[in-house]
Amino acid sequence: MMMSHGSSLTQKARYRSHCTGVSHQTGMQELQAADGQHPVPEAGRDQARLEAAVFERLGGTIDYCAHPTGVAQLTPRPTHLTLAVDRKLGPRHRLYEHCLQALLPTQYTGTDEGGDGLGGIVGVRLLTIDEAGLHLGLAGTDARVTLTGPTEQQWCAAVASHQDSLRQGPYDVLWDAPDLTRPELDYVAKDPTWWGERDEAAWVASSLLRRIGLFHMVTKPFCVRYWQHGLGWKFELNYEHGVPVDHDAVIEHLTHPRWGMNAKVTRDHCACKPCDCDGGAERSCWFTLEPEGPGGEVVIHFRKKRSGYDVKDVYGRLVQAGASSDWLVQALPVHHAMLANA
Repeated sequence: MMMSHGSSLTQKARYRSHCTGVSHQTGMQELQAADGQHPVPEAGRDQARLEAAVFERLGGTIDYCAHPTGVAQLTPRPTHLTLAVDRKLGPRHRLYEHCLQALLPTQYTGTDEGGDGLGGIVGVRLLTIDEAGLHLGLAGTDARVTLTGPTEQQWCAAVASHQDSLRQGPYDVLWDAPDLTRPELDYVAKDPTWWGERDEAAWVASSLLRRIGLFHMVTKPFCVRYWQHGLGWKFELNYEHGVPVDHDAVIEHLTHPRWGMNAKVTRDHCACKPCDCDGGAERSCWFTLEPEGPGGEVVIHFRKKRSGYDVKDVYGRLVQAGASSDWLVQALPVHHAMLANA
């Protein structure tokens, strides 16, 4: 059984470390400072709504980052979440700039009928920027998410650049209003039932985000993609041939009986084999998590590439995105070894 050894605190610290990306020692210190705390505490309703927005628009899966999904580590608290995001999105773009553009709400004010309308996420607010990072909130609530990684100056420059580009749009900035603005209220009023369902299902995205470290701590895919599917989510994890998929460990963490998500798991299909008796063909394993509560199912596809699959371009993009040699030797060991011996 997973985490069957050690004291209760040690087990909790190990689980926290695996889910959040922090070291075991840091996880232990964090739990000791908050006596009796759940290793990955659940977020309240409003907090989950904000975290679901961040999860949806983070953007670390639309290109390669130093860490799968673009999150290096996180600190989850019941009323606050801190995310350390990677700086680069692919070889040329900055992940934190993409986060700003995708999250902060704007309103198109031009005359073009094909204009963008409402951009960003309804209700997300930029509270402040300081040495601790960029602080986001949700209008009319106490929900808080802090994004760290870039410096205070880099955050400020990114916001200023975004504002300058919007003025040329033309767009109105909505992210500094204390309450929901008229454009946001009108947008929600077009389909209040859907927005209500999204709010009820937000805990699923929040729970996944609070465990996003699993995708580089417990398993070693060279690429992770996820996207929203109705009220649920779909994941695809890609592995170089020969790298252990470790899907059972991922699923066990996600559905841990004491500390995991409140969801049932189904093993839909598993093509794992202990040999290359099929000539090293691509193999796929599929799992479905069905939440015991409101929210859509989470489908996870573990995909091991065929023997000889060309990852040269992937390797190069990961290097340019800032991935460390320690990560590359784990996620792409065959190609890494080829380069070392060249």
